[in-house]
Amino acid sequence: MSNLRDLDYQEQLREEIVTFLYDVGAIRLGNFTLSSGNHSSFYIDLRMLQSYPLYFRKTISLLKTVILLGVGIDNFDYICSIPTSGTIFGSSLAYELFKPHIYVRKDPKTYGTQKKIEGNLVPGSRVLFIEDVVTTGNSLLSAVKSIADCTTHNRVVAIIDRKQGATEKFQEYNVFVDSVISIVRAIEILRNNNRISHEDYNTIKREMTKI
Repeated sequence: MSNLRDLDYQEQLREEIVTFLYDVGAIRLGNFTLSSGNHSSFYIDLRMLQSYPLYFRKTISLLKTVILLGVGIDNFDYICSIPTSGTIFGSSLAYELFKPHIYVRKDPKTYGTQKKIEGNLVPGSRVLFIEDVVTTGNSLLSAVKSIADCTTHNRVVAIIDRKQGATEKFQEYNVFVDSVISIVRAIEILRNNNRISHEDYNTIKREMTKI
């Protein structure tokens, strides 16, 4: 019974978070150019959550629940994020789970110690990467590779997976990618709660099948 309650709780939070994101413009429909250069009919900006403490806490709570049930608190030693958006969630989650936090810069600092990894990563550790939105996964994969020599096992949990090839890409490196909310489930929630039309829903679905 407890597992059923946990699943119901997760699904309730997903629905609350997704509809809220749409209502405040963090999920938008239109014609957008992504950081990868690809064009998309929708855009997701989870950085907006930091301005809404209640829903930020709901998101961290859902992340925490998914990790505790799906990954296991004893199956990783560090939480790692990537500036800037991932760090907003990674550092808060590390605090909640009482796990050490590190982050990997896209490029090493050009001053001081010129470090690329911020924090104290003990060699041989197991690292759980936290990302807000994963699309192609290129920047995340670069971070995973940059600490591969220091770690024994890496895993990724994203808040939203846009389903644009990242999961398959990471499989080549034996890195498992999981998401709290898939884009498929997100658009189902928006359609079922009358946030988007059936036409918009089908447009996004068609975009997914082209990937």
